[in-house]
Amino acid sequence: MTAATRQLPATDGTADSTNSPWVWAGGVAELADLMKEPSFVRECVRRFEAAGRRTVGEAERRSWERSWPHLVDALVHAGLGRLRIYLEYTTPGSANRFDALLLGRTEQGIPALVVVELKQWTRFTVLSDTEVKLADGDEPTHPVVQVAGYTAFLQQWFEAGDTGVEVRGLAYLHNATTAQAQPLREHHNTGPLSGIPVLCRDDLAPDLDARETARLLLAADLAAPDDEQVRAFQSMRWTPSQTLLESVGDLLLSPHSSIKLIGDQQDALLSVRRLVAAAKQRGTRLVVAVTGGPGSGKTVIASRLMGHYLRNESALQPRYVSPSGTLVAQLREATSAIRGARDLFMLPGDVPAAALKGSRITILDEAQRLHRPTDGYGLVQQIVDRVPIVVMFLDERQIVCPNEGLTLQEVQELAARSGAAFKHHSLAGCFRTSSSADYMGWVTDLLYGTPTSWEDTDYDLRLSANPEDLQAWIDHHTAQGRRARTAAGFCWPWARDTSQLRPEVAIPWTDADGTEQLWEAPWNAFQEIRSASAPHRNFWATAPGGHRQIGCIYTAQGLEYAYSGVIIGPDLVRRDDAWLPRPQYSRDRAMRDVQPGDYLRLALNIYHVLLTRGIHATRLYSTDRETQSFLNSLFPQTSTGHESDS
Repeated sequence: MTAATRQLPATDGTADSTNSPWVWAGGVAELADLMKEPSFVRECVRRFEAAGRRTVGEAERRSWERSWPHLVDALVHAGLGRLRIYLEYTTPGSANRFDALLLGRTEQGIPALVVVELKQWTRFTVLSDTEVKLADGDEPTHPVVQVAGYTAFLQQWFEAGDTGVEVRGLAYLHNATTAQAQPLREHHNTGPLSGIPVLCRDDLAPDLDARETARLLLAADLAAPDDEQVRAFQSMRWTPSQTLLESVGDLLLSPHSSIKLIGDQQDALLSVRRLVAAAKQRGTRLVVAVTGGPGSGKTVIASRLMGHYLRNESALQPRYVSPSGTLVAQLREATSAIRGARDLFMLPGDVPAAALKGSRITILDEAQRLHRPTDGYGLVQQIVDRVPIVVMFLDERQIVCPNEGLTLQEVQELAARSGAAFKHHSLAGCFRTSSSADYMGWVTDLLYGTPTSWEDTDYDLRLSANPEDLQAWIDHHTAQGRRARTAAGFCWPWARDTSQLRPEVAIPWTDADGTEQLWEAPWNAFQEIRSASAPHRNFWATAPGGHRQIGCIYTAQGLEYAYSGVIIGPDLVRRDDAWLPRPQYSRDRAMRDVQPGDYLRLALNIYHVLLTRGIHATRLYSTDRETQSFLNSLFPQTSTGHESDS
């Protein structure tokens, strides 16, 4: 049994409603009666969607219909009908959603929570202590690890108070036999996760003794919670523990961390900290905007600020929000050793009002990429209105989708509207691309101004003659232990296949003999595909194997790698001394119905981002012959072609 003592406040509870973080709550016996009604699941779907989460798909609705009765029947058979149960309980940060959460009271009168993860699985292969492969090719997290994350959240995020609570958890494969469930048990029959049982249908058979059933469900010692305990649980604030905050802060600030500050990054960090300290002392509201181009250190500074406030000023309850799924995944991975830490780093969809309750400072990275509704600024407005101190990092030239577009001027207007002071700090440096001002200027002129010849100064830039040579260059540096990646415009379809890689990026080209060739490569994998050594798309730029897949704007933005290949697709070509946008060649669903005039700005920004990922060197190639010829004219002192030794 996994048990820990945290604290519950003694405050009044709240009634069930569509605004609650669950789709249904009440007694187990009451639920058993309600589930006999055909409309019960439909009403749960309505509540879930009315709470503003997302649409419930047909597969998920069926899983509710098929899984809930198995658990409820077992609970009733075990004599646990008076326990309180919460279905589809969503934690405030939305990184966790429990299939079922039981609330009871121990013999000592202490509230106890039991997390139940329901699985319909019968056919699967255990890949490791952390991953499982299903029959359909999907590779989800091992359910014991999943439950451990849930219990860690409950242990780490309860608000301090006067009454302790025990936390327990289990996984229930209600369709699986003992033989089918056994592989899951074998991987965690010893060690720190051995207290999280994996139950199957044979374990909770109807003819089993009721007391034994209750024991297997980790609830043999539990009675019904009293009304005060229910009110306390339902009205509690979810705030991270001091231990959690200090641990994550230490990790982000570790001298061994890959996050370093140089040049005006340190000046910006200290400037923001001074501004925040002054606002905190005066008790005033503050919005700080930090702007800078690619490689200027925005994300580095944001991460260091998060670490500082977690470790040294945790009373501010800092939160880190970014619309970049890749960036959030990387930060969660960096702090994955600390259970409960993932909820400190949030995507926009993870930020309902409750998630920011109690936070005194929110760090909003990649703010220009936030989706904005037609009637205002959406999430940005909510954050500025509800959080006293907001630090935003943005670059207007990294707006890459038509439904994005927060600008510095708009941030200033939002601050004024909410009564907050506004301060702006601009980052002038570039600490990527070998800190080459010449290269950054060349890229800016190429895309936004008058293109100039490359003089081969302090950065290694070449034009690849064909995609084969480009891939050979990437392979060469990878073989030398260097991180090398190729990214391309989103001009080829992406199947989001979870079982295999497909050669979707297909580029015809003509060799020196005039023979037509076809080069093919897969996009970055939708999910990790071990058989193909393909990492999950969020780790395409950092995990081994990514050099053999092609990244796109969504997996490259916010990251960097030592050697960068860039493929300009047919969506942006050079004609008559100007860039011509061709949105009809884009396969990005976000670009549907975008007019050429609007697409030009977005396409230029996309390639601006892709061309500024490489720390030491970049190789460029255009699939359009006329554009490739134009680019070649900008390299009078260098040659194109295969350069395996450079």
